[in-house]
Amino acid sequence: MSSDQPRESRVLRLDKLKALLAEREYTTAADLAEELGVSTRTLHRDLALLREMGLPVEGDRGTGGGLRLEPGWSLGRVHLNESEALGLLLSLTIAEKVGSPLLLDDLRSITRKVAAAFAPTQARRILALRQRILIGQAASVQVLAGYTAPRPAVTKALLDAFARRRTALMRYEDRHGAVTEREIELQFLYYNMPVWYALAWDLLRDDIRAFRVDRIQDVRVLPAEFRLRPPAPFLAAGEETVRTI
Repeated sequence: MSSDQPRESRVLRLDKLKALLAEREYTTAADLAEELGVSTRTLHRDLALLREMGLPVEGDRGTGGGLRLEPGWSLGRVHLNESEALGLLLSLTIAEKVGSPLLLDDLRSITRKVAAAFAPTQARRILALRQRILIGQAASVQVLAGYTAPRPAVTKALLDAFARRRTALMRYEDRHGAVTEREIELQFLYYNMPVWYALAWDLLRDDIRAFRVDRIQDVRVLPAEFRLRPPAPFLAAGEETVRTI
């Protein structure tokens, strides 16, 4: 029985180490070793074991270098990157807001469990993102007549810009076939099943614009960050615009 105690102690320590890494954007080996009550040598062995188990721990070189999890969100033993986490978030949000009576109770339970599994800082980010995802009615016959599925490369880049609040440079084709280059702040995502819209601040026009995601030809995420603007004008623009584009 006693021979199993060191192994059990190490399992508990690894679980605590994973929790500490998940709840902090940045830390050091010295700080982690002190909190866990181990030497830095033991701490580095534990980190190596976590990496072998698939946990993406990044570290800066040199004495005292910082440690962090690769950008993404951890759900129990499963580590999600930004794109995967946003896909899960979008799916749950759509399912909840569509409100199928057959699934609603289960979805609420699933959402609560998912939220509880994330670290506090990640949970706050999730809540902030959920509030920027809006669900409208089904798309009109007029809209569906010209709809095609958006390109995966476009949606991936848009979600990246949306989650990280980065400006994006895109080429957009309007309903008349004219193609323009726009630099935008993607403030909200608006879903009229099955059509997604980007409700954005257009830096060229210095005004609010709604863009149909399936009409975006390509997107490049820029390094500049943006602040969220008051939501009411974007919501009003979304309700008005999606009826026609």
